[in-house]
Amino acid sequence: MQKVDNPELIYLGRSRLHRNRANLIQTLHTVAALTEIGIRTRLYLPPWHHTVSPQQRCEEMGIPLVPDIRGVQLLHRRWPTSLFPRLYKRLLSKARAIYVRAPELSLGLAAQGIPHHFEVHTLQPMRNKGVLKTIIDYHRQGLIGQLIPISQSAATALVSAGADETRIHVSPSGVDLRRFNTLPELDPDRLTRPRIIYLGRISKDRGLQILTHLAEQGSGEVRLVGDCDDRLPDIPNLHHQPAVPHREVASLYAESELVLLPYQQALSHADAISPMKLFEAMAAGRAIIASDIPPLREILRHGHNALLADPENPAAWEAAVKTLIHNPQLAGKLAQQARQDAMPYSWPDRAEGIARAIGLRNQALD
Repeated sequence: MQKVDNPELIYLGRSRLHRNRANLIQTLHTVAALTEIGIRTRLYLPPWHHTVSPQQRCEEMGIPLVPDIRGVQLLHRRWPTSLFPRLYKRLLSKARAIYVRAPELSLGLAAQGIPHHFEVHTLQPMRNKGVLKTIIDYHRQGLIGQLIPISQSAATALVSAGADETRIHVSPSGVDLRRFNTLPELDPDRLTRPRIIYLGRISKDRGLQILTHLAEQGSGEVRLVGDCDDRLPDIPNLHHQPAVPHREVASLYAESELVLLPYQQALSHADAISPMKLFEAMAAGRAIIASDIPPLREILRHGHNALLADPENPAAWEAAVKTLIHNPQLAGKLAQQARQDAMPYSWPDRAEGIARAIGLRNQALD
């Protein structure tokens, strides 16, 4: 693990290293990319179980450069979020920038008068807890320097809530292009009975009814990879396996023709979603069918690099699959365009954009 003296950037997270979830994967890729582009970055996380190490976790995610990761007890959720910034204020003051992605950490830092930047992943929970107005107030005061939403939809909502639009930097999620660009192109001959894949948590608000409907209709072999919130029905064309280490995701796409992203409007973060699996499916050069919701429409265009379907209508998804089965040329075109459109979304490119937005890179490089 690379140790960093006098870090330029201190990143504070609430993810637990022993819980292999999307927020941890995104955090580690971002911090590793910041380190890779030359930003001296140190990541503080809550303590983790001794069953896992930073080196092991990064290896499972396919991250070759292990960043400086340190565990701090006061970042555990059992402690008030004001304690860490209060007791580590001197340390934090030495960094050129402080970065968080958890609203409670942003509130704790601001309450101690510590300037920082806040990456926004969803607005609805902040609205539900009644803290969005406080976040906006801290932003307008300058204690929150940059708000960094992961979608333009979230940025628009932040501005509508009163945020200073001149200090908002939209930064969608990223992908390890080096891992995915080497996959073979989509084979149109396989589309007579496509292998359909969905990766991630399996639940009703992520489109379980869409996935089971396609299996029941015999649209193809439907493969679900991830933790499941509900008991899956016994359907011959429906196959489930537990979540795999992130470094194995590319090989799963290589064994598939169609990728589904059936997010539902009821999903708590559907207002700001920017899923890694979207950019990975694009970089893998697979035909994508996705929910027709605003955050996904920022990246995907119907008939250009994907097909979009009504998230509430299983029949629309069945029709989209049939469209690609009967028109393999269209499927190939969508897959090739998606791979090309993924090129600007590498993790280092994301890190460069963030570094410029928070003042650690010269804006003239844009």
